[in-house]
Amino acid sequence: MATLTPIQFARPAAVLLVLAAGCSKRSGEGESAPPPAAALAAPEVVADLTTPSAGEHRNLVARAHDPASDGWQSEAVAAEAESRLKKIFAEISDPGSLDQDAFRTYVSDDFSCTPLRPADMATAFRDESIVVLRPGPGEAEWLHGSAGLRSALKSLAEPFRDATDIHLKVKTIRIDLPADPLAETRHYFHVAGTLENGTAEQNAAWTCRWHLQQPEGLVLASIQVTDFEEVHVTTARRTWLSDCTESVLGANTSFHEQLAYGLNRWSKQIERIHFSGNATVYGLAVGDANGDGLDDIYLCQTGGLPNRLYIQNADGTATDRSAWAGVDWLTYTSSALFVDLDNDGNQDLGVVTPYQFIVMANDGTGRFEPKTVLPLVDFNAQGLSAVDYDGDGDLDFYLCMEVAVTGARPQEQAPEFSYHDANNGAANLLLRNDIADGNWKFSDVTESAGLDTNNRRHTLAAAWEDYDNDGDQDLYVGNDFGKNCLYRNDGGAFSEVAAAAGVVDQASGMSVSWADYNQDGLMDLYVANMFSAAGSRITRQALFKPDADEATRGIYQRFAKGNSLFKNVGGGRFEEVGKEAGVEMGRWAWASPFMDINNDGWDDLLVANGYFTNDDTKDL
Repeated sequence: MATLTPIQFARPAAVLLVLAAGCSKRSGEGESAPPPAAALAAPEVVADLTTPSAGEHRNLVARAHDPASDGWQSEAVAAEAESRLKKIFAEISDPGSLDQDAFRTYVSDDFSCTPLRPADMATAFRDESIVVLRPGPGEAEWLHGSAGLRSALKSLAEPFRDATDIHLKVKTIRIDLPADPLAETRHYFHVAGTLENGTAEQNAAWTCRWHLQQPEGLVLASIQVTDFEEVHVTTARRTWLSDCTESVLGANTSFHEQLAYGLNRWSKQIERIHFSGNATVYGLAVGDANGDGLDDIYLCQTGGLPNRLYIQNADGTATDRSAWAGVDWLTYTSSALFVDLDNDGNQDLGVVTPYQFIVMANDGTGRFEPKTVLPLVDFNAQGLSAVDYDGDGDLDFYLCMEVAVTGARPQEQAPEFSYHDANNGAANLLLRNDIADGNWKFSDVTESAGLDTNNRRHTLAAAWEDYDNDGDQDLYVGNDFGKNCLYRNDGGAFSEVAAAAGVVDQASGMSVSWADYNQDGLMDLYVANMFSAAGSRITRQALFKPDADEATRGIYQRFAKGNSLFKNVGGGRFEEVGKEAGVEMGRWAWASPFMDINNDGWDDLLVANGYFTNDDTKDL
């Protein structure tokens, strides 16, 4: 067991906290505020310059991205099939324009399809604001020819006849090119639109067959709907959730001069040495900072921008008290957590910067005093949680770390990086709370507690829960580039049991959530990963890793599958039921908390997805 020696503060209000690994700053003293909005006008747009060599380079890149040029005929067919379907189903945005003659270049004379919107749908779920419809048990009658497709499309488009903001997506997830001239593709279809009193949404899966070797390209021979769901939401506000950011924070100068610009703007204004970038993550913490019974928000920021503490007012607005509270650090902050560490009833604050962990005490009014700064060997903490793992009555910290610092552990021989089974990442930390007599001390007990097993897997998230109902908190760890870990807690000593429990889930774990979703008294587990339509297709093609065995290919296919729901069946075992429960495809998923969104007593799932935070939100 190692004790981390804190840096002592001569002045609690010190502007600089200096460590050998770097420094942290606060903006409250000796720092100017961000410039006003008018001073940050966008630079003048300059036309792209080109040369013959640049043009040739673009042509080379284009050819390199043409799947037909390197033997991937299946990908060329998949791209053409998706393009054809998008043209056909774009007619949904204007149902009155549907014309069967327009389809004759896309569909064969012998075309047939099942109804794209089943006629015998039954209500699968209903409450005061939402209705979910799914197909009944009856056999669907096939439709034929371009007239049949037109009829099927008109029925599919009917819920969106008066809709605005129609959003349509087609994803190609499988392709099979047999010896005969008919290719087979599988697709996910999604369409949603806004109505006067709510929204409508459809999600479906199709299997399509295509004629190849046609002069006009692919010709659609058939569509069979294999899965379908339609959702209608009716609320006074049209949607369940409304963006109230400006109404809550708009009275603050920091909103207009800092937050309103977004990361895209600031990443072009701040040097990269401050860890500013579009792919960098910034956390936030929610807690009652000033003890008035209302939740407040602490917002982590990129380096060069001050972190913000917004104190909630009785009217639902919030006031920026960052500098007054002493928490306006300028160093890039990836994670933060409000938690009562000294059991005085006040929410203290932990903040993680690139190479150090700052722990601050709350004086009860919402002002914070740095008590200790713990140096971090590795870099880029991706998560921070607190739990009384040893049952001694105080809360301990667990830090999820991602990037190992080269040379930081000269005694260890780091293995080579392996995407599907990495063991060369940063080491996560369990820090035991040893605060006593006003001395704020935390001890690194990761190894002695048994949490150093499989502990170098580029961790992104972790969550605590007593899954075996023995009275102590167990830990599930979601890893980006390695197998996930389940650590069973037995009186403060941990054992890694993910394989035995059936929850390895080797698939770029992004977030972890626990809930008793089926109300059987056992806590179940949901892990967010990445769904990739391209990955689902490519990893099943003969050209993909042709020399690999089926087990290895299966691992790569798993990486593209999506999220996992593990049902706790008792006896320390889980069964994966995500596909059956309909929660597997969460797109490129990140956070995934359970929450009873409609107050019916059952835990629902909210999955945040997308990739880059950007002005263009089409990937969300």
